[in-house]
Amino acid sequence: MISRFIDYIKKNKYLVIIFIGVILRLVWIFAMPTYPETDFMWYHVKGKEIAEGKGFLNGIYPYYTGRPGFPTAFRPIGYPGTLAILYFIFGAHFIVAKLFNIVLSTLIMFLTYKLADKFFGNKIALLTLLLYALSPLAIAYNSIICSEILFSALLMLSVYLFFNKNNPLLIGLLIGYLTLVRPIGVFIPSIFVLYEFIRKDVGLKHKIKYVAVFAVAVGLVIAPWIIRNYIVFGEPIFSTNGGYVFYVNNNDYATGSWSDPFKYPDSPMLKYKTEDGFDELAIHKLGKQLAREWIKKNPKRFIELAFLRIANSYWFKTEDIMWAFTIGINQWHPVTSKAVKLQKLLYRPFYIVLFIFIIYALIRFIRQRKIDFTTFILLIFLYFNAMMFVLEGNSRYVFPLHPIYTIGVSFVIYNVLKKLLPERFSAVLS
Repeated sequence: MISRFIDYIKKNKYLVIIFIGVILRLVWIFAMPTYPETDFMWYHVKGKEIAEGKGFLNGIYPYYTGRPGFPTAFRPIGYPGTLAILYFIFGAHFIVAKLFNIVLSTLIMFLTYKLADKFFGNKIALLTLLLYALSPLAIAYNSIICSEILFSALLMLSVYLFFNKNNPLLIGLLIGYLTLVRPIGVFIPSIFVLYEFIRKDVGLKHKIKYVAVFAVAVGLVIAPWIIRNYIVFGEPIFSTNGGYVFYVNNNDYATGSWSDPFKYPDSPMLKYKTEDGFDELAIHKLGKQLAREWIKKNPKRFIELAFLRIANSYWFKTEDIMWAFTIGINQWHPVTSKAVKLQKLLYRPFYIVLFIFIIYALIRFIRQRKIDFTTFILLIFLYFNAMMFVLEGNSRYVFPLHPIYTIGVSFVIYNVLKKLLPERFSAVLS
């Protein structure tokens, strides 16, 4: 029986790597007393309030306690709503959200391996899984009460099903849920629609039917949220955060990453701020208007900021690991600066290799017109970078894509090392 178990493990090395990844994540969340700050406290408090039947209410920093009579749509309800279900069942404790992150991370590791194995072979799949399972950033994020891990899990599950079962109803429901978890995903359905239409192995009739079912499924998930906002705010808005973010990153004082619009000299948004918070719908509308006007008047500066946003996301502001080291409101663990240095040291090279893979994928698509999983990774990359190009430079926008990006990075590393050290490298992963 023991020999059978050993043989099984040898044939399924990925299970050992996943197990090690899970243990590392468990040790981390119990060893590091991460206390939710800013957005992460907002998620926790909103989830707790929904679980208690208080509703989805606006609140202000640092504890974001909801104000009766002031509903919010600043962020979609996807992640707070998910936390509410967990908190209702298990209690509103930080550890509940953190353990949920580990469940999601386990799913991500499994799906990442399966996708890499299906399209690039077992050796690249094992390398991919090893890199992601041992990734300090992927480990650290598990102690943060954040939407990124849920978003990443839903994306990987949707992609996995898209390239396996490909049921448009199921995938549409998952993608609809995903768009409610993080606003940056609001146009992700377009990636799946575009890929389905450029495929060469199915006819036009099938494509139209597929997209129709997919669109209906996405709409079924999003519709209740839009209807709720129409009832509450008088407009069918998706998120009142959109105009705010658009303006913060497109004005005379924009830095290519987040800045406080209420602290700008003669800030036009101050008129909508009170001691109790701010009028989020008014700021959403004003932000969209001001950002559009500014871009029209400053096209050159807009392009400069756009490239700065990309640079911030992959190079200058790669410091999101610090959110795993908050130990109180405005309190940071003594090793935070070292963790940030480690992130920059490890992930700047990671992103350089990623861009090499993207260039390869782009050239491959242009020259060979290949429509496959590599093309899909390219579309994912182009979509998210287009969003950052217009909105905000933020490494937190990049992190949820690390699983799928690690596949591309592993592909490049494997093929380079295979040429340099063919025998040794092949033996290590065999």
